[in-house]
Amino acid sequence: MKGMFEEIADDFAGERDHVRIVRAAEPESALLDRIEALRAAFDVTVGCYPGDHVRVKLSGTDEAVVEDAAAWLSERVDPVEE
Repeated sequence: MKGMFEEIADDFAGERDHVRIVRAAEPESALLDRIEALRAAFDVTVGCYPGDHVRVKLSGTDEAVVEDAAAWLSERVDPVEE
């Protein structure tokens, strides 16, 4: 097993991505201005996934930046009722 891993170990090298999900009880189209501001303010990748609510996925290599971006966005969206 160890020998097999050594053959593919380089596939696992690189920076780790940190991910946070912010859920919003708003349509994706209503979030566009905040998503643009988020991208301008934070070095994160943003993805939107609509459904019963919108899930905004934030990812990046700097965990603190991803956390800050998630907190910033969470303060600016309508929360999903549990």
